[in-house]
Amino acid sequence: MASLPKCPHCGSKEVSRVEGFYRCASCLTDFGRVPYSDDAVPMIEACSGLRFRYGDLINGSLRLRMGQDGDVCLYEIYDSIEGGLDKYADMLTKEEWDKFRKELFNKVYVNDWDKEYIPVNDGREIATDEEWELSVIVNENEEYTFRGYDAFPVYWDKFMKLLKPILSKRG
Repeated sequence: MASLPKCPHCGSKEVSRVEGFYRCASCLTDFGRVPYSDDAVPMIEACSGLRFRYGDLINGSLRLRMGQDGDVCLYEIYDSIEGGLDKYADMLTKEEWDKFRKELFNKVYVNDWDKEYIPVNDGREIATDEEWELSVIVNENEEYTFRGYDAFPVYWDKFMKLLKPILSKRG
């Protein structure tokens, strides 16, 4: 029997499968439904690119832009961490791009992320200065943006693992 995913809203493992999606017993939220674009196309197919930024103004940031061009996905990485500015460009094959989008929606559950993540105000000092923003692009009229400051979605590590083969090419 396959293991069930954690809830992308609260991180609970108290999840059950219900008619093609999942339901969390802890926060009573459904997730994992097939997401559709405004034009009723499954997001796995409709997603035409993404923009990702990680870092801050003082220490620099890493930026990734991806965009579908025909059957391939072209991408650019801008790395200004530690004061430098490196640029790297390459492409994903159709198979790599299709696999990337499938994992983004079916394993990272990006469509179920909250729009904004901020630390809980519990009196503890914030240990990092990490800002991030992810925009999933469908077309010039449809885009979904998620952002955070020192707080991250439940599936952040899986998302970063998905990006690792792309980001590691920059040298």
